[in-house]
Amino acid sequence: MRIAHLEHSWKIAVALLYTLLAGLSPAAHDLPQLQRPDGLSRTVFELGGEKGAYERWGLGKEHGVFFEEFLPALFERTLVLNEADSATELAWIFTGPNGGFTVTLGEGRVSLRRRLYDSSAFLQMPNGGTRHPEWSMPIQQESFKGRLRAVTVRLDHRLGLSVELNGRKVFAQTCLLDVSRHQLRMIGQETEVRGEMLKPVPEAAVVRIEPARQHQTMLGFGGIATPTAYAQLSEEGKRKWWEFVSSYNLLIQREYPIGRRLNEQMDNWDRLSDASPHNYGDNFPNGEISNFDYIKMLRRLGGKVMFEFWALPPWVGGDVQKYAEAMVRYCQISRQRVGRPPDIVGIQNEVGQSAEMFGRMTLALRRRLDEEGFDFVRIHMSDSGHLSTGIKRARAFLSSDQVWKAIDYAAVHMYDYQNFFTNPDGFDELLRQWKKTTADRPFLSTELCINRPGYQWPTYRVALTMGQLYHKNLVLADAVAICYCWTLLNVVQPSYGWTRSLFVPDHAHGFVPAPSSRQLRVFGAFSRRIREGMVRIEAGTDSGDLLVSAFAGQNNSATVVLLNRSTTPRRVRVVWPGTAFTHIELVDPYHENSIRTVPRDTGTGPVEALVDPGAIVTLSNVPVGRMDESATKLIEPLGGN
Repeated sequence: MRIAHLEHSWKIAVALLYTLLAGLSPAAHDLPQLQRPDGLSRTVFELGGEKGAYERWGLGKEHGVFFEEFLPALFERTLVLNEADSATELAWIFTGPNGGFTVTLGEGRVSLRRRLYDSSAFLQMPNGGTRHPEWSMPIQQESFKGRLRAVTVRLDHRLGLSVELNGRKVFAQTCLLDVSRHQLRMIGQETEVRGEMLKPVPEAAVVRIEPARQHQTMLGFGGIATPTAYAQLSEEGKRKWWEFVSSYNLLIQREYPIGRRLNEQMDNWDRLSDASPHNYGDNFPNGEISNFDYIKMLRRLGGKVMFEFWALPPWVGGDVQKYAEAMVRYCQISRQRVGRPPDIVGIQNEVGQSAEMFGRMTLALRRRLDEEGFDFVRIHMSDSGHLSTGIKRARAFLSSDQVWKAIDYAAVHMYDYQNFFTNPDGFDELLRQWKKTTADRPFLSTELCINRPGYQWPTYRVALTMGQLYHKNLVLADAVAICYCWTLLNVVQPSYGWTRSLFVPDHAHGFVPAPSSRQLRVFGAFSRRIREGMVRIEAGTDSGDLLVSAFAGQNNSATVVLLNRSTTPRRVRVVWPGTAFTHIELVDPYHENSIRTVPRDTGTGPVEALVDPGAIVTLSNVPVGRMDESATKLIEPLGGN
């Protein structure tokens, strides 16, 4: 029995060893025959001899081809090798502002190496003797059998990077990098290589607008402009800030008010020295405080205000009457200082309470608002940090007909969308559940941004992932307002501004506001020309990867947003009878809400627009907001009591 037991153990050990070795040395990929693709643009190249030869500074003669194009945000590119010695080693190099990746082809081997080179810290890491800071991530390598005829590299809307050989996928990984240029370089011995670089040509798509099928009426866009960051801006900076607020239609200010430090006299709402420190990393605090002078200016521009506590003052405790008194007191002070109370107040931001407590808070608040003459101030439900828990919270409010009747707006944040960055459509089911649960209340999407360290990158492709969320909020959840978390945030460490805020104070250029990453341009593709009072109307397309939303307003005002998340350019024909567009606005890695005029001969007929992979094109006859110069006199320092 003991011998049998030992023999069995030995067999298990051998099996485990073979499994380990197989993992270390995977079987070579058998390459299929190449199915030559049609309908692609072709760039012919030759390497060898004097073909493609050049002097690389300090390294002597090399052979390569530098493809002239600037790559779109999403792409598919294929190298077809018509003639190449099997011993030829080639490096297909992709580069961008933060890093890049290289696909290396050798004798029966292919490897994928990603690298970063935007920090001098990489000089302290092994960098292979490069003449610049660089750090390489672990290299993936595979072997193959058969004749290699084609290599395809693809960056997709799921933040995916994949490599195919003769159409067979050999690598697939998540990649947040933007890359803009690519080149092919011959490595080692000189041979002859002839081939073609292939890329998709534009495909036709049709969008048809159905004005009779109407959905939600928009309130607008915005977020939190924290007073501690606004206070840093110079006078020139404040002027520029209000220009940004106007042109990007960031006219909803969501208050991040004083909470724990609110005194029992409730007279320090906007006393800057009482701002509660709120730190990200080693940054200086972004305080919980209000600025009624700021709100006065926003009102002058036609803006709206949302107010809710996060942390409650300690003296409130669990007393819903004291809670309601504090909420009403803010409304009174705002009316005194600004001329109007907030438009909408929320029950409590993110903090969880029992269904009973939420109900008591809601009813006490509604009663006190009505008693003090604020019956026109609307209430939104407590907004959870995640959509999944927000659905449960909505059901808690719905458990009492009386409580739900007192709620005017559904509200939630969507930080759990980050679980779906590599599969954005997987989030759709939660959005549908939310819509079904709260269907009889208009929806405020009160806080969207990226707060996970692994996704805090300034790249356009990360911003485009958020762009898909804006579309889904509008089209699947019927959001009437979309608010970014922060519109202006005080940071020193730049990564905290890249994805948490649209702007940061630029200390290096005279304390003016500056876009913190590519997030602003993508948000602006929606916010700039979808104005308050416009109604979302039905828009259909025959292209599955073209995300379309359409909006109509008074005096035939119209906006259509086209987001192409395929790797193929789309030549889109927009059919909206009787509608004349005046401007086309482009967003991509190279254009920040760039505007061009629609040709006049288009009239009210169909309009065509080329939408590159990963680009967003906004067609509109709605003018971009401009700040009334007479309003600038209201730009004043932070007020106090």
